[in-house]
Parts: sequence; structure tokens; C-alpha cells
Amino acid sequence: MIKAFFKKYAVYFQRFIGTYELVKVQTIQQKAEYRRLRDEMRIKFPENPALFGKKVYSQTDEDGIIEAIFNLIPNDRTFLEIGIQTGVECNTHYLLLKGWRGTWVEGSDKFCKIIEKNLGGVSFKNHLNVVNAFVDCDNIVKIFQDAHNYFNVKELDFFSLDIDGNDFYILETLFKNEIYPKVLCVEYNAKFAPPLDINIKYNKNHIWDYSDYLGCSLQCYTNLFIKHNYTLISCNLPGINAFFVRNEYSSLFAKYSIDDIYQPYRYYLSPIPLAQIPSLKYLRDKLEKFNMHE
Repeated sequence: MIKAFFKKYAVYFQRFIGTYELVKVQTIQQKAEYRRLRDEMRIKFPENPALFGKKVYSQTDEDGIIEAIFNLIPNDRTFLEIGIQTGVECNTHYLLLKGWRGTWVEGSDKFCKIIEKNLGGVSFKNHLNVVNAFVDCDNIVKIFQDAHNYFNVKELDFFSLDIDGNDFYILETLFKNEIYPKVLCVEYNAKFAPPLDINIKYNKNHIWDYSDYLGCSLQCYTNLFIKHNYTLISCNLPGINAFFVRNEYSSLFAKYSIDDIYQPYRYYLSPIPLAQIPSLKYLRDKLEKFNMHE
């Protein structure tokens, strides 16, 4: 309750203690640095999807990259995202507003209750299904199968994974079970640049302790994806997420080396602030309209 209060009235508090102007200056500097990096990339790699980066409801600039990728790849507008917290800032909130349908998976009971309260439910037929589950190698295949069955599809267009730990092993399990979404977005540990292949040890109960021991390097992911006919096409400028597409679609994108695509972690670009506090209210309204017409 106290945390929510201060978050709601943060701007007023900042004005009162005189830090509001400092926050504005920092935001302006952040945007200027983002533009500088993008302009530099445009000269070196003019067809990199990261150039389309923008934030609507993603943590940083993932929304624009995802949009640019699917402007090229044929799709049925289906997704599964794991690790969405309250759903407010995630990689598929914007997709839902554009008419996509999919499954949200979140391990926190607390966050799922917040979603249920803000949306008025957790299951919206043929539009959104919210699943409360701590994902590991034992249940990931069933989670995918349930997502396929819920929307009556044989494959998903987009899969986003962010659990700060066993991500590599989750993907390895999917591939072993011949589950291959068209496009995948994964969070990589950008502290370790190519060609370093490094990964945490699998621990079913792993929870990130805020140290550098999380996930795996971009090279580690790339080595796995290559074995299963995927191509690395982009990393976003803040150096958080990498995007892979199935090889059948790789010809739609420019070919760059992993060294060219890799972006170091730029913590000062994350998160990207917005003028207004993001919420689930537009999505709630949209889901209510869907239910009224069914």
C-alpha cells in the first residue's frame, strides 16, 4: 500500500523536494543517447530491426522491434509470454491491443491477483489466458500445449521468455520436444560479449538474487538456436533482449554477424519512461468489448 502510494504521487513528491527538474534532465539525456546510438546503427547496419525500436508498453524499445519483425513475417497473431509481472510493462500488452491473442504466464501469485483485479478476470475466450505458474523444464511443454489448445492452433507466432535464470534450459526442452515458435525474444546476459559461451547451472527453484548470475550469454543462446534452425536477427539497443527467427524467414532480414548484432547492457536506457503511468485500463476495456460480442 505504501509503495503504491509513493509510486502514484512520485511526481508531486519530486516537485516538492526539488528533484523533478533533475528527473526531466535525465530523461532528456536518456533519449538523446538512445537517438545517438540509433543513428550510429543506421549508418553501420541500416536494415537492423532494432532501428524500429519504440516503447508503448514494453520495458524498453521491444514493442517497435516486434512490430517491425511481424510486418515481414506472415502470422496468425498468436503469442505466449512468460514473465510478465503485472502485465502492464511486457512484450505482448501492445500486441493484445492490436488484436493479437495469447497466453500470459507469471510465477508470482501476487502479480496474477493484480492482473485479475485490473482486468476483471484471467480468462477471456479466444483473446487472453493468464496462467499462474512457476515455469521449469518439467512443465514448460504442457504450458505450450495448453496454449495451443486454448487457441486451437498448432504453433505460436511469437514467444517471449524472461525468467532471469533457467531460460536456456526452458528453450532447450522446447526444442527437444519439437516446439518451434516462428519468432523468439529472449533476455540475454549482456555482461558477457561474444564469443564467451556462459550459462548458469540449472536449478529448478532458481530465483534471481540481483547479482550477475542470471541467464546466459548471447553466444550461448546463439549456439543453441543455430542447432535448431533459428537465426539471430537483432538485439535491442539497451542490450537486454535478443530476437531469433526460424530459418525459413531469415531471408526477410539482413544478415549480420553476432558481433555486429550484440549490444552491451546499457542500464541507463532501461526502463524508458513515459509521460503517463502505464496501466491495463485500455486492455480491460478491449477485453470487455470482446466478451460483449461473444
